[in-house]
Amino acid sequence: MESRPDSDIQRQVESELFACPDVDETDIAVKVTAGTVTLTGYARSFFDKVGAEDAVKRVRGVTAVANAIEVRPRLPSAATDPEIARAAVAALQRVLPQCGGRVMPLVRAGVVTLEGALDWNCQREQAERAVREVRGVSTVINAIVLTLGARARDTQ
Repeated sequence: MESRPDSDIQRQVESELFACPDVDETDIAVKVTAGTVTLTGYARSFFDKVGAEDAVKRVRGVTAVANAIEVRPRLPSAATDPEIARAAVAALQRVLPQCGGRVMPLVRAGVVTLEGALDWNCQREQAERAVREVRGVSTVINAIVLTLGARARDTQ
């Protein structure tokens, strides 16, 4: 069997998932180690989970598949962690466009931790308020630090 670099296999698997009309690959992550593909993330149905696995099997160079995708049926009011993360990034870009990329939301089970550094406390508070309004967020932990240039009167 011909050996292919893991990076080539990963790109091909991601392309195959994207091209597969039966699979919503939005919340599926792909990792490749020595030809073994590990799928993680969320699928909306068992059919999507199996469809992702079938798509991986079609890629040349895949030696094994570990399908650790969780099936989470779509509830009208429920949001997955990846959906929350994308919405949090969009909210941060909307309220703090000049600070692009300086704050990163980390999401786990609806709890968002904001990490990064900003110049002003008012920016720190704006970021927290914006993320609190995202659908599916249960808690916001604001771990944003202020840079040395922050004015003392603004931090009080």
